[in-house]
Amino acid sequence: MKSSRYFPVFLALVVTLTVSVPAYAYLDPGTGSVIYQALIVAFLAAAAAGRFWWAKVKGLFGRGSSQSTDETEVE
Repeated sequence: MKSSRYFPVFLALVVTLTVSVPAYAYLDPGTGSVIYQALIVAFLAAAAAGRFWWAKVKGLFGRGSSQSTDETEVE
């Protein structure tokens, strides 16, 4: 009975791939790579922003400025 569970997905895939629709715009082959690059840059920018934000949150709840006990004055 597992095959009947995937039948609607398979049918939707077949219908999507076989039905042709008119193209109202021309996309040259370079457009795909530009979109791909934009997605990568957006992901990396979000990751960097998240990392900086997380560092600020950790600093907010951190221990504050801890001074080392190894610092001794030499006279």
